[in-house]
Amino acid sequence: MTDKRVPWLSIFLAGVAAFGLSMATTTATVAGYAMALAIKAQGQPDPGKIAAFANRYMPYLGSVVLWLLVLVAARWVARRARSSRPWYGVLVGVVATLPTLVFIRRADLRDLLSLILPLFAGWLGALWGAKAVREVDDSRVITSFESD
Repeated sequence: MTDKRVPWLSIFLAGVAAFGLSMATTTATVAGYAMALAIKAQGQPDPGKIAAFANRYMPYLGSVVLWLLVLVAARWVARRARSSRPWYGVLVGVVATLPTLVFIRRADLRDLLSLILPLFAGWLGALWGAKAVREVDDSRVITSFESD
């Protein structure tokens, strides 16, 4: 009962959505920090503090958020495709990671990890989604036997 077609549109949309939401999350975090500084100062926040916060914490937060969103997006693709193909999740990770290459100037170990971890998260998410599909299929089989 597995479909042999690759869900390219779902893979693309899930990867782009994961990247977009991770960027929105990091932007909202910096904006929230700037707002907290403005409230504390009761006026204009210090741009140096905002830049220091963004440069220090956002690369890590962005990587973690992207990793988690790719995990969820790959699960969604695997459940939607109703297939147990882990490479669908890896492709979601690739699509989500490609725009990140624009922001990398000099690749170091942290950058390489931030490029590899979404691929691994996509693989795990696809396995997680495939497991959920199998559980649903198994419960349908058990229910159909009970009704006979």
